[in-house]
Amino acid sequence: MSNTEMKKISCPKCNHDNEVKIFKTVNATTDPQFREQLLAGKLFGFQCENCGHTATLRYPVLYNDMKNRFMVYYIPEIEREKITDEALENEYSDLEDITRRIVGSFNELKEKIHIFESGLDDRAVEIAKIALHDVVTKRTGETVTGGYFSKYSLGESSIGFTFFVGENNEHLVQTTRLEIYNKGIEIANVYDNNKSDRSFLLINRDWARNALYKYKKTK
Repeated sequence: MSNTEMKKISCPKCNHDNEVKIFKTVNATTDPQFREQLLAGKLFGFQCENCGHTATLRYPVLYNDMKNRFMVYYIPEIEREKITDEALENEYSDLEDITRRIVGSFNELKEKIHIFESGLDDRAVEIAKIALHDVVTKRTGETVTGGYFSKYSLGESSIGFTFFVGENNEHLVQTTRLEIYNKGIEIANVYDNNKSDRSFLLINRDWARNALYKYKKTK
């Protein structure tokens, strides 16, 4: 079940205290409606009951998908490589083979959800993203400020990403064959072979760069 609590939030415009429902846990399996609201950003919306001012709240929330066997802990601006949460471990002690991740931004949370719902390994996805990031940079000659997983087709044997290119952050979609992703799994397994670690891990661009560096050192 999804868990919530009521908190007092002061309006940044009029300082009125509002009673706001905060989600501590979103269970996508038992409460699929909250999955849709989360992806749309509605769970983080705030509107002052006094003056009508609207804002986006930022607070930690655990996203739990029991069907696809993954958890993503959204902790705004977190930079730690891993965290352990004894309370969560006790609560979900009967669950095995659960992928656990932490993310520091809402966009990263959405991306992880889409990756795992597609049945993909996010470690390999991050490695493939770096490879295509470099391809787009060389092809366009522009600065590529970021990108996100946006396409996967088993039938077409392809995976794709949307990148932000140039001063205006224009969207550019770059796809590649799944061989790049499959190579990413091989690289990830060389770097990350601790299968018994039950911590929530930060798997991002920096992690992928480190994995590539270690893999090249073994060759």
